[in-house]
This record gives sequence, C-alpha cells and structure tokens, in this order.
Amino acid sequence: MTIQPITNYSQNNYINFTNKKHNNEQSNKVKIGTGVTSVLGVAAATALIAKRQGFSLSPSRIAKTPVKDWAIFKITDKNRPDETVMKFKAPEILTMGIGSVLGGLFGGALFDKKENFPAKCSEAVSQFIGDISIPLMFVAGPTALYKKFEDLSSKETKHLGLQNASKFVNGNKILRVLCPTVVSGSSLAVGIIAGNKVSNKINEKVHGVKQDRGIRLTDFAPHLDDVCLAITLMADKSPVGDIISKFVPVALTIAGIETGTATKDKR
Repeated sequence: MTIQPITNYSQNNYINFTNKKHNNEQSNKVKIGTGVTSVLGVAAATALIAKRQGFSLSPSRIAKTPVKDWAIFKITDKNRPDETVMKFKAPEILTMGIGSVLGGLFGGALFDKKENFPAKCSEAVSQFIGDISIPLMFVAGPTALYKKFEDLSSKETKHLGLQNASKFVNGNKILRVLCPTVVSGSSLAVGIIAGNKVSNKINEKVHGVKQDRGIRLTDFAPHLDDVCLAITLMADKSPVGDIISKFVPVALTIAGIETGTATKDKR
C-alpha cells in the first residue's frame, strides 16, 4: 500500500480549494451579470409598453410627477375613474417576456463560457415557450370565454339557457368566486404541462438530443403574469388586479436569470 506524501496531499487540497473558489466566483459573476441584464431587458420592454399606452418617458416630466403616479406604480382610483392606468394583458406580458429572456441570454453570453451558450439557448426556448407563451394562451382563452359567459346575465341574448346559468352563478356568492378560479387554475395547470412538453420537443428537434427537462420550482414565478391576466379579464379596472400586476415585471426577470445561468451540465 502506497502512502501519499503529506506535501502532495496538502497541495491537492489547495488546488481543489482554489478551483472551487474560482468556480464559485465565476458562478456569482454570471448570476449577478445575468440578473442585471434581465432587469434591463424587462425595464426596456416596460418602458416601451408605457410609451404605447400614452405615458411620458421624458425624464423631466417623470421627475415632476409624484412616485405613486408613475406608470409602473399607478393603480385604479375610484375617485379618478377616467385616468389611464398601465395594463398588462397578453401582448404586454409577451413583450416583457421577450425582454427578460433576451436580456438573460445576452448576459449569459457576455459573462459565461462559450461552451454553455447552447444550453442557454435551449433554456430560452423552455422559458419563453414553456413558461410564458403557452401557459399564457391557455389562461387567456378560457378566461375570456368565461368573462363573456359571466356578462350574459346582464345582456339580452337568444341563449336563454346560458343566460339563466350565468344569473345563477353570479347570484351565488360561492360560485361567483369558485367558478372563475377553477377555470383559470385548471387552464394554467394544463398550460404549464403542455408548455413543458412543447418546449422539450422544440429543443429536441433543434439540438437532436432527447430533452427531458422537468418542471422546476422557478418555472412557477413567471405564472404570476397568468394570474394577473385572469384577474384583469375578470375584473377590469380592479385595484386588486393593478396591484398584482406591479409584481409581474419582477416575476418575469426570473425567466431571464434562469436563461442566462443555464449550463451544459444543467438544462
């Protein structure tokens, strides 16, 4: 039996410690860098949305406006019903999703090793298609249809059966809350599963390697946008929907960070 010299043992420990420290520093650099670029991507998309919805991006005008009245913070005020409030519906959420994922992809390419870039592209597909676009469509469609069903109770229609059902649901305190919750919740659940499977198939076709990326805990962060969309469609001009929507840009930055920090060993 050969006994390893103490000097070699100590040297190996030092080398391992140095490599581990370097890898940790590199990992932290990538996380911070992609975090910054993801935030910048979402911020740029949010600014574009604000401009399209009629808010000014003039620095001098913003400086003169109270913080509570900035586009990103403003909520519906029943005492000022005619004022414009920034809304995040499907097109706006997709725009922010693109900004986040592109920001994360750019940060990953800038701060991480080139060998990890294909994994980041794969993760970008998973995030935008699997976690944002498909679940969003699954929520938007059924929620909009349910909203039309809900409105039948107060409109003239030839579909008397549906109108009576709508009146019954709206007249029951429990069903009035339970039905839209079940519609939106079940649609989101199906959308999450479908999005994961579709994004895996796309990546499998592109990379030629079977993808088996499961649903992660961080995948649920972007789904705050789906909750916000459902509330916005169900209760237009609702302060609750406005308040929840303020967290959507923050939640969507996680998609960019997950994209930028993906590596070949962790997809």
